[in-house]
Amino acid sequence: MRFSSRVPFTLAPNDWSARVAALRRAGATTIDLTEANPTRTGLGPGVPALPAAWSGAALARYDPDPLGAVGAREAIARYHADRGHSVGPDAIVLTAGTSEAYAHAFRLLADPGEAVLVPQPSYPLFVPLARAEGVAVVPYRLAWDGRWHVDFANLEQAIGPRARAIVVVQPNHPTGSCLAPDEQRRLAELAARRGLAIVSDEVFADFAWPAEFRGAGEGFRNLGRPRRATEAVTSAPAPAPPPAPGDGSALPSFAGEREALTLVLSGVSKVCGLPQMKAGWIAVAGPAAARRAAVQRLEWLADLFLSVAAPAQLALPEWLAHRGAFQARARARIAGNLEQLAAACGRTPALTVLPADGGWTAVVRLPARRDEAGWTNELLDRGVIVHPGHFHDFDMEPVVVVSLIVPPEPFVEGIARLERAVADN
Repeated sequence: MRFSSRVPFTLAPNDWSARVAALRRAGATTIDLTEANPTRTGLGPGVPALPAAWSGAALARYDPDPLGAVGAREAIARYHADRGHSVGPDAIVLTAGTSEAYAHAFRLLADPGEAVLVPQPSYPLFVPLARAEGVAVVPYRLAWDGRWHVDFANLEQAIGPRARAIVVVQPNHPTGSCLAPDEQRRLAELAARRGLAIVSDEVFADFAWPAEFRGAGEGFRNLGRPRRATEAVTSAPAPAPPPAPGDGSALPSFAGEREALTLVLSGVSKVCGLPQMKAGWIAVAGPAAARRAAVQRLEWLADLFLSVAAPAQLALPEWLAHRGAFQARARARIAGNLEQLAAACGRTPALTVLPADGGWTAVVRLPARRDEAGWTNELLDRGVIVHPGHFHDFDMEPVVVVSLIVPPEPFVEGIARLERAVADN
């Protein structure tokens, strides 16, 4: 049987994934420093008011709006207003999560064989998501010189005649970096000048790192008192409001008035800690005529699928209203684990945590006396799972990526084993 080239020719796992799977099948005890599912790390919120939202007359009749329920879109508009950006409900399209938002964006912007430009390093999912829509992926470089920044010379070279959009992830996953204000302006001007759209993935935008870790670089050493692994960082603090625009902790966004057509993607998976609810959105920005035309076409695409379940649309305003408690717990967990990484760097100078602006992951640079495969296999031998940097197309090695929302006790033990591996090798 011949299958489409949009799906992989072979589904065999790579060597690292096969080894991890074998360890799990054998029942080996491991510390998974890659776990980024909040429902498995003690951070998932108690889902508010599901019985009320999922019952009653509102669900008795099927009367879908392809853009999504007005109440849900108004709640999303308020969310963006809380972040300091004006997005009207009529410029918002609901999707069944961010992956579907990408699929709609690629369908909207590119014909089969045309291309989108994606940052490197970044998400490993861009290639299969684009390939499933018949769209090519062309990487552009995020350069490292003590901080991450767009290599604009490389980006200009990557823009060929079939390019249709530039993808931005901020904070990037896994580097945690955001575009500086001058970079954001320059990229928007470049997109407008070359007739390209911008697709901005902002799912981690509510999770700025504490100021002492942002741009810390080598300064990650000896920063503050490391929190004890037994401290109650998983307890729920009082609900905290989102960072106020301009207070120094809010992360940047491409929402609002823009020179180029811009699609901002987000969803409750990260914003509310509810990945199981599969509710996301596209907020459309840019010149008025282009914005209206894009929303009309996204509405047509959404009408083909009508994929967002009515209960999720009805519950979404309450989920967003309660996001503060989850986000406060997540930020506390991230801060505590960053303190542990800072302490590890202080004890073990061969370790470096690369600076970042926010997000749920940290990039740890290891000594070059072994290659990346050697380090990740050594850590598997010690019962520690980390993601190799090449999963995210880093052009430096050896680096590994760890999740910052892992519960504190296994995080401390996993980092301790990483330190011992460095000391022993």
